[in-house]
Amino acid sequence: MALREAIVDAVCEQRTQLPLLLAVVIVMGVLLAFSLLFLQPGTAAYVIALVDAILVVGCLVVFGGAYWYCTQRAMEG
Repeated sequence: MALREAIVDAVCEQRTQLPLLLAVVIVMGVLLAFSLLFLQPGTAAYVIALVDAILVVGCLVVFGGAYWYCTQRAMEG
């Protein structure tokens, strides 16, 4: 458990940087949504855009969850 706590402490020390990361991921998602409007399903570019969408959603979940957890942790202690 000491390694996990060390990782969580290191992430929570950077809590002020997480909103910037979230903003960058949201902008990437908006740009991706616009590009998906013009891509044809079945093309290689469409498949790459779907993989990118999975990465964007994953980053949004990870960074958003980390920000929420670290904020709750800071409020408790």
